[in-house]
Amino acid sequence: MARGDRFDVVAFDADDTLWRSEDYFTEAEELFVDKVQPYAPEGIDVLAALHSTELGNVPISGYGVKAYALSMVQAAVTVTGGAVPAAVIGELVDHAHEMLMHPVDLLDGVPETLAAVGRTHRLVLITKGDLVHQYRKVRTSGIEHHFEHIQVVLEKDVATYAHLLAEWQIDPTRFLMIGNSVRSDILPIVELGGAGIHIPYHVTWAHEVVHEIPGHLDGFTELATIRDVPAWLAGE
Repeated sequence: MARGDRFDVVAFDADDTLWRSEDYFTEAEELFVDKVQPYAPEGIDVLAALHSTELGNVPISGYGVKAYALSMVQAAVTVTGGAVPAAVIGELVDHAHEMLMHPVDLLDGVPETLAAVGRTHRLVLITKGDLVHQYRKVRTSGIEHHFEHIQVVLEKDVATYAHLLAEWQIDPTRFLMIGNSVRSDILPIVELGGAGIHIPYHVTWAHEVVHEIPGHLDGFTELATIRDVPAWLAGE
């Protein structure tokens, strides 16, 4: 029996699984350090302050570029004691706006993989972030038609997945999730009795890093690229 026969539905994460995302946040961090460091007191790690501010704001503003822009502004003012010029704040905001308008850059093999997996399984897309921005990326990506359901959520945890699967009438044990984050895409689904395929991306947001994956985790698989998914499902 092919591995794919175990599943009715295959779900995909979006950012850094289907298209590039974290690269643009890395560029924003470099801009932040370059522009804000000169106005901060000696000995202040402005990037660490930004990361702390960003994580602290997640329960308030969630994820995505807009939330990140607010964190950049807040951190810039805080670490400089208000000395950061308005022109620098303007540059940070302008860069965030450019991030929001950046064209979708699909990762290699994504369209072909979705077409291949979609011939044998129902496909859904589950991603988190800013609702407007994420749906804009989905609509302009050219791959929206592959998915039976598309959902942007506030958090990707056990409760959220359980609610979605119940709403969509999907048996968790017949559900496969594919994504670049072990924390958000794999562990919650495995806890529900489903399976997950981890496809690492070359850069991962610190909040998503899992430093140690439980040994012999049932339902966990890691593949090098998304192109490997169809062959894995076929048992090759």
